[in-house]
Amino acid sequence: MFRPFRNENIQNALSNVCVVLLFYLVFFSINAQANCNSDNIDSFLSAKNIKFIDISTNKSKKWAKNYIKAVESSRNTVLTEYGKILKKYKKRFKAKIRILFGNNLSCIFSAKIRIHGDFNDHLASIPPVTSLDVRLLNGNIDSSTQFKLFIPHTRGGDNEVFATALFKELGFLAPKTYYVPALFNGKEINYLYQEKITKEFIETNGLREAPIIEGDERHMHSRLANKFVLTKVINSKWIKKGTTSLLISQKALNQLNKTYLENLSLEYVYSDPYRLKRPLKANYYNKNAINKEIEFKVLMLAMGANHGLSADDSRFYYDPMYQSFIPIYYDGDIVNIEEIKLKSDHTPSAYEVIKADAAIFLLKNINRKSFKNNLNKLGLDYSIKKVNSIINNIKLNLESIASRSLNNTKNRPYIPYFSNYKEYNDDGRLVFTTTEKLRIEVCNFTLTSCDFETISLEEYSKLLAAKFNNSYIFIGDKQEYISGIIKPKQNEENKFYLGDKVELISYGKAKLLLDRNNRKIEIFQNNINDRILLRGGTLKEWSLKFNGVKNNFDLLKKQRFNHKLLTGCLTFLDMTVNDVEIDINGSSCEDGVNLIRVNGNIKKVVIKNVLSDAFDVDFSKLNFKKIEISSAGNDCIDFSYGSYYIENTVLKNCKDKGISVGENSNLTLNKAKVSETNIGIASKDSSIIKVHDVTNYAVNTCFSAYNKKQEFWGGKIMVKKHNCQPSQVYQQANSLVSLLYEF
Repeated sequence: MFRPFRNENIQNALSNVCVVLLFYLVFFSINAQANCNSDNIDSFLSAKNIKFIDISTNKSKKWAKNYIKAVESSRNTVLTEYGKILKKYKKRFKAKIRILFGNNLSCIFSAKIRIHGDFNDHLASIPPVTSLDVRLLNGNIDSSTQFKLFIPHTRGGDNEVFATALFKELGFLAPKTYYVPALFNGKEINYLYQEKITKEFIETNGLREAPIIEGDERHMHSRLANKFVLTKVINSKWIKKGTTSLLISQKALNQLNKTYLENLSLEYVYSDPYRLKRPLKANYYNKNAINKEIEFKVLMLAMGANHGLSADDSRFYYDPMYQSFIPIYYDGDIVNIEEIKLKSDHTPSAYEVIKADAAIFLLKNINRKSFKNNLNKLGLDYSIKKVNSIINNIKLNLESIASRSLNNTKNRPYIPYFSNYKEYNDDGRLVFTTTEKLRIEVCNFTLTSCDFETISLEEYSKLLAAKFNNSYIFIGDKQEYISGIIKPKQNEENKFYLGDKVELISYGKAKLLLDRNNRKIEIFQNNINDRILLRGGTLKEWSLKFNGVKNNFDLLKKQRFNHKLLTGCLTFLDMTVNDVEIDINGSSCEDGVNLIRVNGNIKKVVIKNVLSDAFDVDFSKLNFKKIEISSAGNDCIDFSYGSYYIENTVLKNCKDKGISVGENSNLTLNKAKVSETNIGIASKDSSIIKVHDVTNYAVNTCFSAYNKKQEFWGGKIMVKKHNCQPSQVYQQANSLVSLLYEF
């Protein structure tokens, strides 16, 4: 859905000039060769929101010339739809970006920038200032390397800041958004900063990278108009990593396109053509996912954020572990957050009427004082009275929705959707998957003429990203499209319930010995592809023993995860654990055992004879009593995105690292013995390790602190007691290893 140009007054003056002066004083005091005014790791780790930003294009005259041409062409109805910014004026320019963070750390980054926006409201500022799409070439801003800087009125200003903050507060996915004073090529402006929906955004929200999907807008300005809006993958680089990524992405688009086609085919399409009223079909199998999806939609309606519900502007994350979709807030285009009114042209569906009460319950649980303080940090000078007024108005809208009658929409007799548009056969071709991974079937709209085509993995990634051939429209499964009948969910798993809402799911043909009385499980892997997943609930005082297949299978020939995004032979997911014991003997998986979003305490972990990483933990908060690991082809322990404590650990004969901590994690290690590894303890990528007592034997490097990924800073290690030599310590610039540290 597109917005016309809006002629609004733009407030460009900065309210606090002293911030600018402070910024330059700080910058001119640092060494010309340095990127930042400090090499103290603590300064980097505490650098979050931007306090001030100064952007200078390397070729300011060329930028200004490009800007003028973009403005002129957007006003020429002969060249383009009135107000539209032509793609050729969105080329990237090299720039230097100077950032002053809230903790007064200041850094200079190299970047590439371009004009952002569909229409010329994004050009309507002090020339040549525009809304910007920014890609940092080095460094990051609170784990983001790509972001947008909006002229505030183009993204709803205060409304967008409030909406994104509220959705994050309620547990939904929404990009961080806040005001930031700026200079662009010497011109003052107040920008609206918003992180892009990328891999980094997904991971900072506790999810693994998987398909991020949006509406395909390619045909929105052609004669096909809104008739052919299906979906595409945003993060196409992820698809190119291997055939498993490809298969996951194919499945995601196939599932989402079913819902899009169903909505296009429904009777009400002509009165409400842009919005997906029916729940996503893939979410039917997951009660929690479908509830969250509908709650999200009804909240969007109640907030007047209908633009973000349109088929082409909707954004989703596909979760292969649950085979479901998570909606992402994007561009709600709320007109006035203080006086929200339900839009009469967007009638709530029966699903949304039913879930309105659940959304009201979410609002009731908000700590409004804390939320108000967070809004203040994001640049909204709102009083608690004003916050209460807005939230109460949203609540009234939800109550109005909840009181409506349940109007069920009847389906038409099923007809393959595109066959209704025979006259457009020359405009597009339908693309279907085949049993061959890299072969596609390409048909006309009536399916009377089809050809097979073999393409490369890179070409397939472009196809799913709608960048391969402008006439190709990816559908998915041909038989489902023809019949309108969804294939039944394949029963590829054996499921058991252990009590306390814990599911044990077996993929493959592993043998399980389950002793409920003594709370013991022994697993015998039959094939290297067998996987065991424990999910949900609370697992208390259970012991699990996994006997893996001994195999020299080359992991480098495959992706590190399977079609469910599982990397571990044994995986714990979304659960609480209490006094659990884990014993692994043999593993040919990427991880012997993998814990994802798990909280609590584990009594004992014993792992030996694994082909790659022994113990991998992500997005968790855990205490470990004892960990013993021997003979791993890569790391003994790998912690990321979480907070961890180990009382005692013995690690031996791990090829790479004894303990690796990364991706913004914290580890406190009480006592450790590490032997026969390349690196004893490593902290990387904005992580901190506190070591009270460690003994190293036959270790090349005892302690290593460094930066690996651009979206993070360096690492920090503090050691109280050790037996290492200074030559066994590696400390990268802007990282820290502090020995004989007193806690």
